[in-house]
Amino acid sequence: MSAQKSGFTRREVLTFATITGLLALIPVSTDLYLPAITAMSGELGATVSEGQLTLSIFMIGVAIGQLFFGPLSDSFGRLPVVRVGCFAFIAFSFLNSLAWSIESMWVGRIFQGAAAASGAVIARAMIRDIYEGDRAAQIMALTSASMASVPLFAPTLGALITVELGWRFTFIAQAIFATAVLLGLASFQETVKKAEGAPQQRLKLSDVFSSFKECLSNPLFIGYQLSGTFSFCGVFVYISTVAFFLRDVFNVSTEFFGVVFAMTAAGFIVGSLSSSRLVLKWGADRTLRRGAFICAFSTTAALATMINPEGTKVFLALISTLFFFGVGLIAPNASMGAVSLYPHKAGAASAVYGSVHSVASATVGAIAGATYSGRMLEPILIMFICSFGALIGIAVTHHHRTKLV
Repeated sequence: MSAQKSGFTRREVLTFATITGLLALIPVSTDLYLPAITAMSGELGATVSEGQLTLSIFMIGVAIGQLFFGPLSDSFGRLPVVRVGCFAFIAFSFLNSLAWSIESMWVGRIFQGAAAASGAVIARAMIRDIYEGDRAAQIMALTSASMASVPLFAPTLGALITVELGWRFTFIAQAIFATAVLLGLASFQETVKKAEGAPQQRLKLSDVFSSFKECLSNPLFIGYQLSGTFSFCGVFVYISTVAFFLRDVFNVSTEFFGVVFAMTAAGFIVGSLSSSRLVLKWGADRTLRRGAFICAFSTTAALATMINPEGTKVFLALISTLFFFGVGLIAPNASMGAVSLYPHKAGAASAVYGSVHSVASATVGAIAGATYSGRMLEPILIMFICSFGALIGIAVTHHHRTKLV
């Protein structure tokens, strides 16, 4: 497929839509499900923290899945492995819709998360396989922009499904989405290519694990990891508790959950789109640094509003949007900065970055759920701590960049 064409062929449109769908398996699994958490928790006799734990357990599954699906697709090809991942995702989505206890939901969610990881890992590999040069960068940017729009419609659709059909149907909707992705994959050809006259080079799982020591002993990688991971942990605190505090603090009904959530998530979209332009003007590290300061400022302001929380509902909503804008500036530049340190081991570096990212967000999300007590103070305090954790990462990166000059 030519990388020089400026427009899209019909085949490229289908390729783009399918790859975006693969990348969307993870956010659809969380955002579509958010409005259903309270209803699910109530029906299964679970506490707030137990219901929230279904999100954190899902992210643990994502972390584990990332370590396996990448190497498997290098050995056996992208298509057979990603199809297995999609089939597994569909199966566990249906299993979750039949959950009879919170424990059975936990089991289903960790396997669903592992299966969803196949989409993200293999979709990025496919982009590298199919496209080259500027065309590859263009496709990656477009899929990222499309991904940022998921929080705009998924919670609204999830709220509608929950109100009209019940929380179990949010999982059936996830299975239907993955089925559509599978249909898109039917037109794909295998993208892994062997070099002529030479055996295919395979990435072994042991190579990924050995990369943990190498990457996490590199101060620059650690700096990028801290800034990207802590900022996303702040987002996951919000995601883990928003279904509860919108009801408990702001008296927002399930029907309007998606609208309120979309207003906040729009900040991330604007931040992501702004980052694609500002990085050309400021550079990745400077854009990253300013995003971290925006996150720290917004969470500090939010913490200050706790002095008189009753009269600051609109202000808190604006602050949340500003926080998401800051994360939109951080996320692409932190991940790109970390992975670019290992151009010849980008897959392994990406696996390290992504798995640490997922485990940390799952842990912090679980803490947020366990400490939530029907008010905003605890979630905001944890987001405040995460924001300054991101600043520490910025400081580490800046310090070691300066030493290298």
